[in-house]
Amino acid sequence: MNVETMIKSIPVTEIHRDHKNSRQFIDPRALGQLQDDIRKNGLINPITVIPRQEGGFCLIAGERRYLACVNIGYQTIAAHILGSAGEEEVEAIHLAENLQREELSPIDEAEAFEKQLAQKSIQDLAAMINRSEEYIRRRIKLLHLIPEAREKVRVGAIGLAVSELLSCLPDDRQKTMLAAVEEQGLNAVQLSNLLNHQNDRQLVNAVFDTKECLQCPHNSAGQPDLFAREASGLGKCLYDPCWSGKELEKAKSLAKQIEERGPRAVISEKMKIGIDDLPPEIDQTQAVMHNKGELGDENLRDCQSCKFLVVFISTQGHPLRQNICTNRPCYEERAARFRGGNAERKPGSIKGGAKTAKDPGLKNVSTAGPVPKKMTPANAPQRVKDFKRNRYREYLAAHLIETPENRLRLILLAMKDTSWGRIWTGDPTLKELNLACDGFESNPEKLYPKLRALNAEQLMTAAGRMALKALDKFSLPLIEEMVFTDLGATPETLFKIDRTYLELLTKAEIEATAKEIGLTAYLQSRGESISKLSARPKKEFIDSLLTCGFTAPIMPAWLTRETAFQKG
Repeated sequence: MNVETMIKSIPVTEIHRDHKNSRQFIDPRALGQLQDDIRKNGLINPITVIPRQEGGFCLIAGERRYLACVNIGYQTIAAHILGSAGEEEVEAIHLAENLQREELSPIDEAEAFEKQLAQKSIQDLAAMINRSEEYIRRRIKLLHLIPEAREKVRVGAIGLAVSELLSCLPDDRQKTMLAAVEEQGLNAVQLSNLLNHQNDRQLVNAVFDTKECLQCPHNSAGQPDLFAREASGLGKCLYDPCWSGKELEKAKSLAKQIEERGPRAVISEKMKIGIDDLPPEIDQTQAVMHNKGELGDENLRDCQSCKFLVVFISTQGHPLRQNICTNRPCYEERAARFRGGNAERKPGSIKGGAKTAKDPGLKNVSTAGPVPKKMTPANAPQRVKDFKRNRYREYLAAHLIETPENRLRLILLAMKDTSWGRIWTGDPTLKELNLACDGFESNPEKLYPKLRALNAEQLMTAAGRMALKALDKFSLPLIEEMVFTDLGATPETLFKIDRTYLELLTKAEIEATAKEIGLTAYLQSRGESISKLSARPKKEFIDSLLTCGFTAPIMPAWLTRETAFQKG
């Protein structure tokens, strides 16, 4: 980060605190200790400021040092004055300074990270502050805390480990457990034990229907001589196996409802969920923890019907706060579009102040939301676009390398790509031909003897493998040009309106597709209603459409060609 600076003593009256400062709470005791240190040793590290358009300076970093100096009675303060710094550079300095020197609370960190993720990727943020992506995601999870719990964390009344456990719980459960933590002084281990094994089993708080419990001999309300009468008329369950069994049945019921909507549901005994908790058959390298700060509210809502989402449910019968996306490319594409939408609305000048996702002038932006009135290839959801791209590549892999000319075309195209060298790495067929290498062979003299040892058939085999790998590097316009123009494919030869496709869509999208291809009118002619069918669970809804005897006369617009190839 190259930012021009100069150090100068400036009057405290010309310094204005930044309203966007990440810090929301300053510990008076720690501030007093800092004041004592400055009285004794002076201000060792200058504060950091930037000139304001309206005059004076805006405080960027060193708020505690500034306040300590003001309280002591300093008339001037040594400051780094930033010269030509862009807004992102200023934000980076601001955040890095707070993290490295000022000891932000975990909640202040989380809120600062949330603002940053509205404009940049989690990878860029991690590099900027020299923290891991996991560190950032763990902090962001704390934003699930109810307001009173947030404030307890902010002022240091409860620790990080306890707050991470509380953030996994629904709001009502958080409130109960927060009270228990404060009243009993519970640490993280004790709170975990309470959550997992020491449920108070108050029937009024049960997640399941308690009608059967009213006459149960294990209900304490039926034994007034032994237990105090509960104001609600319900007592405590005195039989743990029954209580646990009913909670588990509730969890199974929730899992069924979620899977009817589209995602996969996993029942877990753990409260804190991570990638390692995914079922073994799921590829963890393609998984990423769902994060509101990266996606925005609308994207999160759109994901609720996606088959790539894994939702976790506690054995105690309530959904957990952590969900996992198992389609990393789709997740990263949505995150990029969310950031791009925010960037379009971001003011260009630091002097005017930047809006964040919480400011009234900026909304969570995404391509998700209601189904468009007119469906076009361009407004298809990202999961449909990914589905199309994968099908294009499958088709090209099967047909494009059937002729030597096409293989050579692909290889020549790939050589224009700067990542060409990585194509050589680790391919099993290239290994068999003694051509695979651990990295790019920058010296052609080392590779040429290997190529010279191959016969014509082996050379064409190697060329075919290289050609297939090159497909992953090409743009959508180029891929569609190859599929539709060079190979003469049509949407009808590539796609089917089958279960695989319909499961990608939300119910609303399925209804819109049915109307577009004439299925809605077909059902009406038979006295059936698409809206009534859609009221069923998603699986049954799809089954009813696929077995109604309808043959689509056209392909949905979302499955047609999206781009036009610009020649030259």
